[in-house]
Amino acid sequence: MKVVVQGVELFFDVDGAKLAPAGAWMRDRPTVLLLHTGPGVDHSVYKDHIGPALAQVAQVVYLDLRGAGRSDWSDSAHWTLDTWVEDVREFCEMLELERPIILGTSLGGLIGILLAARHPERVDRLVLVSTVARYIHTRAITVFDRLGGPAAGEVAARYFADPSAAAFAEFLRVCVPLYTRNPDPDTVARIEMNLELTAYWDRNERAFDIREEAALVTCQTLVLAGEDDPSTTIVGTEELVAALPAELTRFHRFANAGHGVFRDAPEAIGLVREFVLAEPGSPAAYS
Repeated sequence: MKVVVQGVELFFDVDGAKLAPAGAWMRDRPTVLLLHTGPGVDHSVYKDHIGPALAQVAQVVYLDLRGAGRSDWSDSAHWTLDTWVEDVREFCEMLELERPIILGTSLGGLIGILLAARHPERVDRLVLVSTVARYIHTRAITVFDRLGGPAAGEVAARYFADPSAAAFAEFLRVCVPLYTRNPDPDTVARIEMNLELTAYWDRNERAFDIREEAALVTCQTLVLAGEDDPSTTIVGTEELVAALPAELTRFHRFANAGHGVFRDAPEAIGLVREFVLAEPGSPAAYS
């Protein structure tokens, strides 16, 4: 399905009912909006683990961001965090998604934080997976070195220094398999990938720092991170957690888990389900 938002068509998909029978009544179930990793990747990465699991207890909305997947790719002038945040805000208004729970991975997590900080009335709660407040190449290179040896670190360093399509092809072959302990070639093959967006972002938009806006988040936030994530490193996630309001934030870190967490640490799916089903504001959301 597609909807026009800020002049472009965005693709979305829905799994799970919003209303479910409960005796003589219809029970309202929470809505979870999934914002994918990236940039340049699509929503399909969610469809073989966390998405189906949440659809058992909630309405799940998958969205391809502008420039990704089956949404309009638009142009590089609009491949920015500010544009994506406004796209998501208007998307929620168009579909009448009232205060969904936002689950975002990496880039999706950044968008979720900024949406919650700038439009707190639009967000019920946040789940941030493999998300950092700022991206520092040397942190990532260090982890690639540890996981794949000096050759992997060198490939990553070459790509970060010159994020061309050719350099990304080498990065995709050598470094991307290190993102998870349990790589699935089919997952990568299914992605509708925009390599132009990926390279553009790495050339022009990686110098973000959202620590100040993270401090403005006013909703309960669950943060999940893998200790072996070579992209959004555990050090970067710790820095983000320090910026978020401590009284609203719970942080779970997983040993032997990489980017996206769920494939390497399936127990994280249970934590998200509990968080989604808990009453907003309840300490049970963090148990």
